Amino acid sequence: MYERIVLPFDGAHRALAPLPYAQQLAHTWQARLEILHVATDIDLPAEAQPAGHDVRVIQAPDPAQAIGEYMRASDPPGLLCMASRGRSAAGEALFGTVTGQVIRHLNAPLVVTGPKLRAPTHQRDLRRLLVCLDGSATSASIVPTARTWATELGLELVLIHVTYPLGDPSIGEITVPVETRVVADELRRTADELTQVGLNVRWHLVEDTQPASGIIHQAAHRDADLIVMATHGRTGLARILTGSVTTDVIRNAPVPILTLRPEHLK
Repeated sequence: MYERIVLPFDGAHRALAPLPYAQQLAHTWQARLEILHVATDIDLPAEAQPAGHDVRVIQAPDPAQAIGEYMRASDPPGLLCMASRGRSAAGEALFGTVTGQVIRHLNAPLVVTGPKLRAPTHQRDLRRLLVCLDGSATSASIVPTARTWATELGLELVLIHVTYPLGDPSIGEITVPVETRVVADELRRTADELTQVGLNVRWHLVEDTQPASGIIHQAAHRDADLIVMATHGRTGLARILTGSVTTDVIRNAPVPILTLRPEHLK
């Protein structure tokens, strides 16, 4: 599916945090790994280039726009893998802003790593995707991408929805909110549809007071290799999930996040 894995690099060591995962993805997809540097008014010195890798340099005043255009014009198809933190060669805190702009405007799958990324202890093939759904059509827009990855790579899918704690059954009857029942039914239907095409799928309702912390806990608990989520949606069918949940997950997740901004979000 992907013939190139593209890793933007701004000259800072932290920008290379996702390199082991980019290498793993390149191995998984049998793809070529490209290091991309967008030169503005400062060239990347040779000593700052990652050892053992060729760096593709393009000249542009706006790094985020240049990265987006580079990926949209990608031939053969490529997958972008970015760090959410870093500094430009001039020293300003630039790369986090660039990543945020790319996330907000690129309508294509994107792998993002945060500052709490856990370095892989060994090279292993991808095995399990944690797919975060909240009952909205926007949230569900990530499902075809997850299905493609699972089909082509033989991955297990774990579908989750984080709901506010429902209560303690030992102290009385629990009333499940209507929206939680609706999302549970949607999770079950989605899991059934994916199972019918031969995929290994599980689904779970997860109780937590904060969606992001529930997602992060489940990623660790279920030994997920990637967290998969759309960048916009709704939680509990009531609260707007703008960038906050995605941002909190990226900021605290120990594994990369495969994100997608759907085409209908302008």
